[in-house]
Amino acid sequence: MNQFICISGCTASGKSSFALELSKYFENPIIINTDALQVYNCWEILTDRPAVKKPYHTLYGHVSCASNYSVGDWVKDVSKIFELRSKKSQTFIFVGGTGLYFNALLNGLSQIPQIPKEIREFANAQDLTFFLEYLEKNDPDVLEKIDVKNQRRVQRAWEVLKATNKSILYWQSNNASPLVSSDATLLLVEIERESLTKRISARVDFMLESGAIKEVEKVYKTCWDVNLPFSKAIGAQDIISYLNSGISLDKLTQNISLKTRQFAKRQRTWHRNYMKNWISIDPSKISGSSIQEIVKKVKGSN
Repeated sequence: MNQFICISGCTASGKSSFALELSKYFENPIIINTDALQVYNCWEILTDRPAVKKPYHTLYGHVSCASNYSVGDWVKDVSKIFELRSKKSQTFIFVGGTGLYFNALLNGLSQIPQIPKEIREFANAQDLTFFLEYLEKNDPDVLEKIDVKNQRRVQRAWEVLKATNKSILYWQSNNASPLVSSDATLLLVEIERESLTKRISARVDFMLESGAIKEVEKVYKTCWDVNLPFSKAIGAQDIISYLNSGISLDKLTQNISLKTRQFAKRQRTWHRNYMKNWISIDPSKISGSSIQEIVKKVKGSN
């Protein structure tokens, strides 16, 4: 019988390391990336993509930066993994910080029709204010459900309304069947805010020391496109500004750290709204016996 574990948490909370440690307690584990930016082959240092070991890790760095990879594409990739590995019992461990991926995994994905090319191209040329003003007049309810500071999310809501004459909320209420059953074990990595702030600062320092600037410079010269999802990686635009405008390294570090903390704050809001029933854990406070309890729960509930 297959077993399913979902592990989410804020960026830099230690969820990937915890997933790797937990996997040691199961036979035939496979760790599946559930982070929207760690899928790209161009981002290794910038997204802190974990060192992967095949066949235990999958969906890490498998997508070209030129791809407009979506949550629907990720769901299809997960479905293929299930099909290929359905002949023997396995433990599937999903780990990452992308709430939309977990939502699609556990609740099903809305069957939104494909957005026509001309609508997408028009939308790519607009700013956030344009979309907010249009939605305020034509679909105000959606503004209460999405992050209105996230242009990609707001633009998506506008595109769906424009292409289908129906709110994205309508399509989201008519989801396909979920990929994972309701008895999956749901673990939310939560650490104290002060500890998270320190971990974020340490990660940003390590990232810059490890070659993130060169990584971004290479991408900027070869395939940079602000209209594609890969460009939304935290720190990418800041490093490009650093390369072009000559701001100090200290200022660059401060900018990336600030944006990462802001992102973590948005993730915590998502957790409060959509992951209320997940089991809260702090890996730094978990003993071997505590992990054994989690293992028992997984084996008993799946």
